[in-house]
Order: sequence, then C-alpha cells, then structure tokens
Amino acid sequence: MAVNTHSKGFNELYQSHHEWLVHWIARRNPGGNNAQDLAQDTFVRLLDRPRLPEAIRSPRAWLTKVAGNLLIDQIRRQVLERNYLAVLENLPEATYPSPEDKWELLGLLEHIDQLLSGLRPLEKTVFLMARLDGMTYRQVAESQGLSLSSVEKYIAKAMLKCYAATYGDRY
Repeated sequence: MAVNTHSKGFNELYQSHHEWLVHWIARRNPGGNNAQDLAQDTFVRLLDRPRLPEAIRSPRAWLTKVAGNLLIDQIRRQVLERNYLAVLENLPEATYPSPEDKWELLGLLEHIDQLLSGLRPLEKTVFLMARLDGMTYRQVAESQGLSLSSVEKYIAKAMLKCYAATYGDRY
C-alpha cells in the first residue's frame, strides 16, 4: 500500500513538474543538449528516497536544488575531462594510454575531485602538488608563496576530508 501511495505521489509530481524542470535546466545549460537526461536523473534521485514526494513542501525548490547539483557535477566532469585530454596531447605517442586506461583514469580523477569537494582551490592545489606531484611540503610552500605551517594545515584538512568521504565519520 505504501508503495502505491509513493508511486501515485511520484507520478503526480513527475507529470506536474517534469516539463518545467527540463526547461529550467535548458535555460541554465544553453550549450548542453542533455536537459532531458538531467531531469530524469533528478527524478531518479527522488525515487531513492523512502518517504517522498508527500514530504516535499516545495517541490520546485527541491527539484532545482538537485538538478543544480547535477549540473555542477556535469560541468566539473567536463572541466576534468578537458584538462585531462590537454595533458594527454602533450604526451609522446608511445606513452599515450589506451581508451580503457583513459576511461579508468578519468573516473579516478572524478573520484579524487569528489573526495576534495568543499575545499578551496588553493587547498586542493597544495594537496595535489604534495600527493600527486611528489613535491615536499617545503617545495609546495615556496612555489605557492605560503608558510610551511599553512601547507601542513591545508594538507591535513584535505586528508581528513578524503578520510571522512571514504570511511564516514568513524574517526
């Protein structure tokens, strides 16, 4: 019975707001042609919730928040992909990765970006310089014009963020 109530409420919400949401997304992503896909993903998120849509007081506000977050994630993925492809262009052809390796590396970059979400750009940069580029904390500090203690603080913050994202709040 609860499933039918949930389904009925979901169907009504979908029919009432789907077309509006597609237009809302299309206005905010004029170059993108995937407004339909993002709207579908937004409603899929709604299906994952146990007590909705009856519990939503302001459906359009909720839908725009979720769709906006999905749009930001999509833009972030596109930036990562462009940067990754730009790096690949500078590699010698002999070391160019296979399509499977490219896909896997892009997924890994996306995962790292998600782990570091919420950090300021400088904090991300400092962390990546130390962890991915293999620079010492002192080298990072000199290259960024920071104190050694600031670099240590930024890296500790980033590591804590990664740990929390991976293991939850069990620390």
